[in-house]
Parts: sequence; C-alpha cells; structure tokens
Amino acid sequence: MNIFVQGIGAVTPLGPTRLETWAAIGRGERAPRKLFSNEIAGRKYFSCPVPGDFVSDAARQPRLRRSGTISLLGAAAGFDALTDAGLKPDSKSDNRLAVVFAICSGGIKYTRRFYHEIVAQGANSASPLLFPETVYNAPASHLAALLGIDGQSYTLVGDSSVSLSAIHFGVELLTMHHELDRCLVVGTEEADWLLADAFASWRMATNQNRFEVYGRASGTIFGEGAAAVLLGRTGTLAVSYSSPGLPFWSFRKCAIAARELVGRSNSERAPDLIVGSANSTFVDEVECTVFSDAYPTVPVYAPKPAIGEALGASGLLQVAFAGLALRYQELPGTLDAGAKLSSINRQTRSFKGSEALVTCVGFNHQVNALKLRAL
Repeated sequence: MNIFVQGIGAVTPLGPTRLETWAAIGRGERAPRKLFSNEIAGRKYFSCPVPGDFVSDAARQPRLRRSGTISLLGAAAGFDALTDAGLKPDSKSDNRLAVVFAICSGGIKYTRRFYHEIVAQGANSASPLLFPETVYNAPASHLAALLGIDGQSYTLVGDSSVSLSAIHFGVELLTMHHELDRCLVVGTEEADWLLADAFASWRMATNQNRFEVYGRASGTIFGEGAAAVLLGRTGTLAVSYSSPGLPFWSFRKCAIAARELVGRSNSERAPDLIVGSANSTFVDEVECTVFSDAYPTVPVYAPKPAIGEALGASGLLQVAFAGLALRYQELPGTLDAGAKLSSINRQTRSFKGSEALVTCVGFNHQVNALKLRAL
C-alpha cells in the first residue's frame, strides 16, 4: 500500500509556518542566537529559540493557556500541516485521524522548574500545575484534544532519529488500520540551558554562536522547533521508503549501521538530493563516509547550522525541507559547510529531481533513513 505526505507544517526560529521558514532558508538566513546561562554553574551556551509571537495563535487556545513551549510548538506545526493539506483544524470529533508525536527530551523547561522547587523548598512545594506538562505525552494529548480525537494517539521517545521512526509508525498504522483515513505525525522540541549543559559534558555542545558541519567538529547549538507531516492514502508525494531505525553499539560501528540502512533504502536509481543530520559532532563523520561511498555526486543539504539541533523535531524538519525542495524544485545552501564533503550544496539553487533521501544519526545509538518520491 502506498502512503503519501498530504500536508507539511513547521514552526522554527526562522518562521511561524513552513512557508516563512522555507523562504528564510532559501535566502540563507541564520536563526538568531540567544545566550542563556546558569548563575550557579557559571556556564553559558547559545540557543536558537522560537519567538513567542510565532506560537501566539496556538497560545490563545484555552487548553494551552498553561502548557509548555513544546506543546505550543507541536500544535502550531500540526495546524500548519492540516492547513497545507486543505483541511480546517477544528474540535469536531474525528476518530479517522491518528496522532503520533516524536519527542526526545520532552517538556524540559517545566520539568526543571518542577524539580527545582522540590530541591529548593521541599516536596510539599511542588506545583501540581507544572507536573502534567512534565510527562512525555503532554503535547500529543493537547493536540488530540484540540482536534477532538479520542482514538489513536501515540508518543514515541528517542533521539534525533525518532522522528523518522514516528513516520514509519504512522505508515504502519495506516497500512494495518483501514478505518483510519490519515495520520498526523509531529516532532517537537524545546531548548533549555540544562539540555545544552548535559550534552556539553559529553563534548557534543559548543559555547560558540555558530558551528561548522562536515568540517571541524566543535559541538552543536540546540534549537527549538516543530514539524509535522499529514500522511494519507492519496497524494503526489509518496513515502517510498521508511524504517523503524537501526541501532548501533559503539561510535566505531555507527558508520556500518548507517551504511547498511542506506543500502536497504536503495532503489534502481540514486536520490536527487540528500537532507542530512550533520550537527558538528560524530554524526558528520559518519554521514561523510556513507554519502561519499554510496552517493558521491548527489547534492547534500544540512539545515542544522541555520536552525540549530532540535533533537526530536529535527528529523521531521529534515523531512519537511526535503518535501518542500521536491515541491518547489529548489535546493537550499548549507551554512558553515566544511571541506570534508565535496557534494555539500553551498548556495541556494534550482534543481530538477523527484526523489529525496533523509538520514538521521542519533545521539542515543540509532540511525534511520526515509525516502520521498514526487509523482
């Protein structure tokens, strides 16, 4: 059974919808960096936050009045995808639509606030208003309620590759459950000092305001954002390959797993473009090796220097950009591209193509890949 992407949605530091984000990406814009610090630890990091006015429409929903940033982002991207598909989001019961969310760190801002109160003032001071937003499935429950769905709603938790696993899960849902018409897959993430400091302890975060990909690995900058794709049984943009993901057990074996997964996705012809997950960590070296061996002449676009590493949302943002590239026949230029990958696309340009490969190498030892084909 063929499954298609019927709608694409996104909210990023560069724009409140897919259209504004895509236009800014094409102009070579870089998301503004915000410096955040912890007075106790004395360490500072940059992040790429989403401006509050980008999610103001979602914040007006009574249900989302006290919700965290991660839920606002997810709702905004989900509504954008439905709008792109020509559907009007409303609160009427629609149990022929399933919702699948992809998340990595979850509501880290509310979680930090909740436990800070416990540590600083004791367990009795913990706010019951904060706790519901600390659970992983809070964003999915909010969006399902806003759409009037009381049927199938899921949250997948993983690393930056979990978004592609969520799309595969959505494809499986539509294949197995014929009573469903569509599946809305959303990836969402928020940025916090605690997140950057944790990854810095593993030498995977930088304290500089930019980073290079496919070059000198310095650590990444974390960003906020969300993306969504609406899957259905008809359309012009097919999911020609999806996978639940493939684990690897050491950095040394990561390239082996990535090469195997890309091999599984191979068709009779090479893709016309690749959207990679490079973020100035070990990920870059893995993708350099695999792309140079398997597709040495296929142009590669890496969006993370422009918008930051959005973890649970990043894979779906890559899929969104791949879909928009096929739709508009335009390939963005990669900012701060190093010299290690000769096929990196450095300037925004038009191109002719019908198939895109999206790859994700996750921090938590999983790789994944997905292919889109324009019909």
